[in-house]
Amino acid sequence: MPTPPFVISGATGNIGKAIAQTLLARGVPVRVIGRTQDKLAALVAKGAEAAIGSLEDAAFLTTALAGAKAAFVMIPPNLNTPDFAAYRARVTEAFATALAKSPITHAVLLSSIGAHQPKGLGPISQLHQHELRLSQLSRLHQLVLRPAYFMENHLQGLMLIKGMGIYGSPAKPDLVFAQIATQDIAAVASQRLLALDFTGRNTLELLGARDYTMLETTKILGTAIGKPTLPYVPFPYADARGALISMGISASVADGFIEMYQGFNDGLAAPVQPRSAATTTPTTLEQFATTVFAPAFTGGKTAHG
Repeated sequence: MPTPPFVISGATGNIGKAIAQTLLARGVPVRVIGRTQDKLAALVAKGAEAAIGSLEDAAFLTTALAGAKAAFVMIPPNLNTPDFAAYRARVTEAFATALAKSPITHAVLLSSIGAHQPKGLGPISQLHQHELRLSQLSRLHQLVLRPAYFMENHLQGLMLIKGMGIYGSPAKPDLVFAQIATQDIAAVASQRLLALDFTGRNTLELLGARDYTMLETTKILGTAIGKPTLPYVPFPYADARGALISMGISASVADGFIEMYQGFNDGLAAPVQPRSAATTTPTTLEQFATTVFAPAFTGGKTAHG
């Protein structure tokens, strides 16, 4: 009998791709989910099985999860959807339907810090509903990962730095919050999938190496690109919303992001688990700035994508 595969959703993104690569390197059978064959080609070349389809399609997901042992479950971003909450609800329900029918016993779920909040954090609060729905699958052992703010989000500010000589966001300059590199999230998810050492439903916050303010963040990023005096500019919510929409992001998604920043500024995304060996991950913002942010600024190849 063939060994049941591990199914990885979001396999074309930073986290899912890294998980798939780690499992494949350990000789574990892997089935990767994606919308198109070409974006999965590199993983298929390494031995992964491709499942091509939409995460909003419960019938497709049921087939993708058939005969599998465990899964990494996430909702990929969809920045153009006209109704962000409805899109996430459709994916959640499709996963719930498919997982209920599958033989899978264990799943690692990607959520977010702040997902304990049912409202006030935009897309993060939508993940609260995602967690709640999947928690109804009592037969399924679940590890819910709630990582902090992705360091990779700072890559969205590259054009602003190049074009205007500033870095900015709606976050308060002195807001202190945890930041994490996506490679560290993938490392934890991979380790726990390989071990399958959890039973029932468990939640683990991942808080990166330490906390930073946006002023400190800007200095670290600026120093890495040769601009140690790079100024940080806090943007009014309305201006930030307009900028997001001008970038092609739907109004619904933009509204969600603005609510998220408001929630961060108001302290709604504060961790509920103490910083410990389990919640702390190794990559510092200084390391990220040197190995990922600076190469991206100068146009070099990075791990981003």
